[in-house]
Amino acid sequence: MKCYTSIAFGLFVIWTGILRSIEAQAFKPNAFWFCFVMGLLAIAGGYLFRLERRRMAIAVAVLAGGIVLSFYVNCLVVQPEKDASYRVGLVIVAAVAHLAFAVLPASRESTQ
Repeated sequence: MKCYTSIAFGLFVIWTGILRSIEAQAFKPNAFWFCFVMGLLAIAGGYLFRLERRRMAIAVAVLAGGIVLSFYVNCLVVQPEKDASYRVGLVIVAAVAHLAFAVLPASRESTQ
């Protein structure tokens, strides 16, 4: 289950970078590449969960989620008039959920 949530979070972060360019009606390379790299890092964490390399997967997933969460919270706090949008709010909520799924232990029923 953790692998699917991590991959879904990575795809969502990549979509967020694309959506930023769509909203601005111009290509925003910083937003695109940041979201693309962080999304790929989260997807890599999902594949590490799938390969059952739990410690490395947790480290990669927490790194990706933590960077995304800290960046978007910083954007929201520093420039609320510019970055207070549904896109930023959804990414913050998704990053918190991703970190919770990555860090919290799996139930005993799903590991057997």
